[in-house]
Amino acid sequence: MLHQVTRILLSSAAMLATFAMPAVAQDMLTLEEVVVTAQKRKQSVQDVPIAISTLDKAAIERQRITNVTDISLHAPNVEIVDSPANTTAATIAIRGASQISPAITWENSVGIYLDGVFMGKNLGAIFDIAELERVEVLRGPQGTLYGKNTVGGAVNLITRKPSNKFGGSLTAELGHKGYWSGRTTINTPDWQGLKSSLTLYQAKRDGFTDNRPDQLGNPLAASPSSDEFHNLDEQATRLALQWDLNDNLSVNYTFDHSDQDNKPRFGQLTQTSSNSYLYSGMQEPYLTKDDERADKGSNDWAIEETSKSTGHALDLQWRGDSYTLRSITSYRELDWDDTIDIDGTAIDIFHSSRHVDYSSLSQELQLSGSLDQLDYVVGAYYFEEDADVLNPITFFGTFGSPTSNNRYGLDTDSVALYGQLDWRPAMFGDRLTVTTGLRWTEERKDQYIVHPGMFNAQANDTFENTSPSVALNWVFTDDINGYVRYAKGWKSGGFNGEAAVPAEFNEGYNDEQVTSYETGLKSMLLDGRLLLNGALFYNEFDNFQLSVFEGKFASSVIFNVPEYETKGVEVEAVALVHESLQLTVAYGYLDAEYKKFPSDFTYFDKGDAGTPYSPENSLTLGMDWRIAQTGFGLWDLRIDYSYRDDYVPFIDPDQNAASKMGDRALLNARLAISEIKLGDSGTLQIALWGQNLTDEDYRINTIPFGGVDQRIDPNGDSGVGWTTSYFGDPRTYGIEVRYNFQAIDD
Repeated sequence: MLHQVTRILLSSAAMLATFAMPAVAQDMLTLEEVVVTAQKRKQSVQDVPIAISTLDKAAIERQRITNVTDISLHAPNVEIVDSPANTTAATIAIRGASQISPAITWENSVGIYLDGVFMGKNLGAIFDIAELERVEVLRGPQGTLYGKNTVGGAVNLITRKPSNKFGGSLTAELGHKGYWSGRTTINTPDWQGLKSSLTLYQAKRDGFTDNRPDQLGNPLAASPSSDEFHNLDEQATRLALQWDLNDNLSVNYTFDHSDQDNKPRFGQLTQTSSNSYLYSGMQEPYLTKDDERADKGSNDWAIEETSKSTGHALDLQWRGDSYTLRSITSYRELDWDDTIDIDGTAIDIFHSSRHVDYSSLSQELQLSGSLDQLDYVVGAYYFEEDADVLNPITFFGTFGSPTSNNRYGLDTDSVALYGQLDWRPAMFGDRLTVTTGLRWTEERKDQYIVHPGMFNAQANDTFENTSPSVALNWVFTDDINGYVRYAKGWKSGGFNGEAAVPAEFNEGYNDEQVTSYETGLKSMLLDGRLLLNGALFYNEFDNFQLSVFEGKFASSVIFNVPEYETKGVEVEAVALVHESLQLTVAYGYLDAEYKKFPSDFTYFDKGDAGTPYSPENSLTLGMDWRIAQTGFGLWDLRIDYSYRDDYVPFIDPDQNAASKMGDRALLNARLAISEIKLGDSGTLQIALWGQNLTDEDYRINTIPFGGVDQRIDPNGDSGVGWTTSYFGDPRTYGIEVRYNFQAIDD
């Protein structure tokens, strides 16, 4: 396998270098510098000793990045998909570190930050991310520069700041399946240092799948729960205020609100088993293929998925001669509800709901600056969150079985101190940068669980950790940097909100730690026309947290894997072939393996266990082509091809046997005419876009109902009773028209 990976990397580099050679004669032709703030100050991405994928404003527009899941198509070893059945909840994995349970009591392996504010949970994370200035995907553990400590990495969403002139844009889209959207952005002119930006957004689309009455004449069938599955109905508002009181002090306030009212994805029944204790035979007529997305079906409990989120953030910055003192205060609320059909039929065999009430408050103080050969960042962070979940579950409701109104929740308080120093020893003439960081965290968790008629329980614990990081960056030439990095990451333990018996809750699970080793090379070759970056990484996880879904009571078993490791390769390249043509390649190779299982674990052997959301190979190819530059406007074509190897979403081999995600290849394109002059103050842009142009059918998740039950019934059958599958979006296409305007200078 190593030889195969080496050949792929060498051939990719050779291909891009060959394509870039014709540009040698164009003396002034170079790639634009990419500036990031991953280390809390502005730096070229080539100078940061971390594996980072970036998307600037132009790339976000050309590649039509409209939600968080789109980001994973453009970063190696990053997998982001909707959680099972949902359209507004995310499952995120970087380098084999993932959080697979949808329960809100879990800590995220990957942190999402919106303008420096940590988004506490991935429910509601599939939000419209219009008005983004930049996206930064940091791979590997983060903690010495960020509010929360994460083991997998961080996704930074940086929004556009208000401008100092009156202007804005009006955007309208029409597309497949009755899709339409409208977006209005207005910037007010500078008034005594105060600037503002207001964005209003609305989008609607019919469902991708019809929900029709039962066609089999089944006397137990109920009426369809809706006319369609996976529609879109969303409104969003964002207000940004920036007030520069003087040369030193600025106040930034943002308000965002998103309201989504969608129908769940269609749950296709793709497997049943007569060997399972759950087998009844009633589902057999509803079976569909596991590699073919259905365009119609019949569910009786796919009722709702609503997400209402509101956020306030206050960012105060005091800039001295050589330092900046910053305070970031944030408060967020989330009301999230779903009711989903999990049996894949028109019979009420099993359905469930989640009604989530969540809020979080964070306060971060940060001091950064420079002293001669030293750059520093030190900070203090406080985070608290509260969540209450009502989780009704109904088995065989068609026969009058009662609903179990389960509840669980948490109250978390987290305090952290962190710091990082970048030192450039004078003796090396700025060639060597030594980066050291340290983070201390203490988290207290109070959790409860209520299973009516079975048991109630409460538990609490405090988790503490200190995580260091060290990196060396060496400048070989003005265009080539190499680095090595050692870092530790951590996420706290907790208690299982989906436990079926008291012991499963009271025992809890331990905190997880990762030790990461990474070495990389960042280069700008061929006189600035070829960017070629690569990284090798090796991660050792201790007490890796995993969840095993149990079907008998729709519960989960959570346990710690003593030793788990991931290793791999990542390559990213951009070649400026001609002033009108740019090519991109992003490739990732990932090898994940359990090294040691708990001694009392009897469910299955570690050699058979799956490593969730860890495709071995991921590849993205992109092309930007300026077709023509005319007096009427600029004609541009963007094409993206992305490939993912097959992977499994669970650890249980029985469940994975019916849940394996096949490999997939997606093709997206966008043709735009921009800079069309309309008067003295406006320009028009018209774009045609298409996604999944080959109409590929591919599963993104499953719910395998059944599986491990030995702790509850050691002699019971652990076979999977049925599997309900959820598929990615079909081919979509549309047209976008945007009018940009600004005030005319006197």
